[in-house]
Amino acid sequence: MSIDKIGILGAGRAGTALARAAASGGIHVTIAGSRPARLMKYHLAQYAPQAIAVDAADIAKDVQLVALMVPQEDLDDIDSESLAGSLLIDATNRWNDEPLPHWLQSAIDRGLSSSEAIAEHFSQSRMAKALNHISHWDLDADRASKSAARRALGIAADSPQDAALVASLVCQLGFTPVQLPDLAAGQALEPTGQIFNEVLGAEEFIRRIGSENQV
Repeated sequence: MSIDKIGILGAGRAGTALARAAASGGIHVTIAGSRPARLMKYHLAQYAPQAIAVDAADIAKDVQLVALMVPQEDLDDIDSESLAGSLLIDATNRWNDEPLPHWLQSAIDRGLSSSEAIAEHFSQSRMAKALNHISHWDLDADRASKSAARRALGIAADSPQDAALVASLVCQLGFTPVQLPDLAAGQALEPTGQIFNEVLGAEEFIRRIGSENQV
């Protein structure tokens, strides 16, 4: 299984870093930001020259998955209908000083992980948690450095098929995938977890999150 084309929702530092990394792995990329596609020409020429700008409403068209790389406070601006039927990678993070949409804060207060809460909100889509616990600098590192580090990235999803698809993306980006048992286990990938922004091989990654959180 290989990834041929992805969509990225969010054209900031993280989104453009993923676009560059994906392009270097032979993946076609479409990207959408808060501005119309026609106004992103010069931004992408500088930060993600191989990505194709599209309007946010079209980000899920003809792609295998869509990465959510926007601040959680901006999730209310996303039209969930435009993402219906798509596999979404929740690459967002919950920061303590960030104001959250009411529905997200309410779900977290009920004990859900942020990805479970986002999955509830985007109920017409499938959800996986990944790519959130690595900095945009490391995501966009040269492939030789990635290969030498053999860095592990976690994937949390309720569907084994969706987890396998995201694992293919992680491999093509130059990292080692570690699959967690379900979406709830993705809480271990959040900023309060023990592996956030840490450069770890698969063995140490698994040790830190605990065997109960690994498939």
